[in-house]
Amino acid sequence: MTFIHRYNHLHGLNTQTSPFLLTPESLTICNGVNPSYLVGGLLKDTGYVQVGGVAEANNSILGAFDFIQIPGTQKFLITMNNAADNATQLFYNNAGTWTEIGAAETAWTIANANVEMESFIAHCFCVGHNGTDFLPVGSLTGTTFSTTANVTDMAQGKYIKRYRDRLYVANCRSGGTNYPFRVYFSSVPSAGVITWTPASDFIDIGYSEEITGLAVNWDLLIIFTKDRAYYYNQQTLKLLFTKGCTSHRTIKNLGSIMMWGNRDGDFMSRNGGEPQNVAGQVLDFIRNANTQLSFSEMIDEEYHHYLGNVTVNGLAYAKCMLTLNVPLMAWRTRELTHTMTIFAKYSDDTTADSNRLYMGDTTGKVFDKAKYTDTTVYQADGCVSTVSDGTAIASLFELAPFVVDPENFKALTQIVSYTERAGGLKLLYRIVDGSTRDIAKYQPITQLTSFINEAKISASQGQMIQIAGTEVGKDPYWKYFGTSYDLIPTGKP
Repeated sequence: MTFIHRYNHLHGLNTQTSPFLLTPESLTICNGVNPSYLVGGLLKDTGYVQVGGVAEANNSILGAFDFIQIPGTQKFLITMNNAADNATQLFYNNAGTWTEIGAAETAWTIANANVEMESFIAHCFCVGHNGTDFLPVGSLTGTTFSTTANVTDMAQGKYIKRYRDRLYVANCRSGGTNYPFRVYFSSVPSAGVITWTPASDFIDIGYSEEITGLAVNWDLLIIFTKDRAYYYNQQTLKLLFTKGCTSHRTIKNLGSIMMWGNRDGDFMSRNGGEPQNVAGQVLDFIRNANTQLSFSEMIDEEYHHYLGNVTVNGLAYAKCMLTLNVPLMAWRTRELTHTMTIFAKYSDDTTADSNRLYMGDTTGKVFDKAKYTDTTVYQADGCVSTVSDGTAIASLFELAPFVVDPENFKALTQIVSYTERAGGLKLLYRIVDGSTRDIAKYQPITQLTSFINEAKISASQGQMIQIAGTEVGKDPYWKYFGTSYDLIPTGKP
């Protein structure tokens, strides 16, 4: 007998390559499974826990921001429609209770607004848009909301960013006129105050392109349209890329790396260099999603891109989050239980892992995604008080096909799989017949119960075998280390 081992799954998900060209390190399905945390192995994904109560029942969270006013003074903010759906509310997390700042609802008498926020001079500045109307501008300090403090004459806008010593608002309305191609900027702060002079303090990127995103990196202000990206350095405005962005909320930084999404894929630029489409292995997920409604967040060197419902290779993914581990350049998917509307980073300095992925949904809830390193690792989705009082997590992986090479082997007789804390993890297999190339349905092999798991299986020379693993439950996450294939060499009885 001869064993061939498959213990390395570092390449992650690849749905775009022929089964004959896939490397053994790749996975054709990697859903609810993490191939990047344990080098070479596969782990079931963690769940998430609800943060506080419900801000406004059955209304979508449309804005979320971690407002650090000054060191030691921090509020996580969310925005959403009021109960009558005729205004926008602003809440902050008050030690687990979502507490409304009522003055914002009084000023924000439009509903369904995507609200963007930015921290500057110890204030949180707010802009927003609902597809038709612009949100009145406002600023927050402490729990005091104002429509005048540092925002008099400030343009209404869709996007807002701090760059160097000024605040910038893009895709704007000023004086009752819409300027989708314009960026307004504030004065330099003086005695802790900024002013706005809309008659002169603005830049235009042309008149035919609507601004779709705003970002800061490489000591530059980056202004996106659907097809281009420009840079501004407070002196010069120039074209930077011919790779645009369809959703401002997909633009995220990891040090000198910037990532964003559009209808062609997910793009990455290092140090301002030519962007590379890094979504080649999972491109159909992007193509089959509405990227204008997608959003992302960067947590612990991983780019989480929420796509919603997509179908790839005949497999439907509901509430799908596509994740790229940047150091390993390995993709995976996760079907979340709740329909999410926004992601945001929260800096929690009370735990060893300071950056958390917060997720807002359509029912007025905010969730905190668990990590393997947490003291309490939540094992279900939407937990409230225990690690498993939420919805069970479905996990499924499909390994790259294994061909019984007819030049060297005449049969596959068994497999040996290695797992830790396998729980209910089950292995399945299917065969692509060498003569007809028909793919059979998956058949059960065994349920893994110990570290070493042997199972009889039969495949003839020239046949292609594919193994999958599946489990749905609330048990502590399983670890799968790989499988060895036991083969009979050609010429042996």
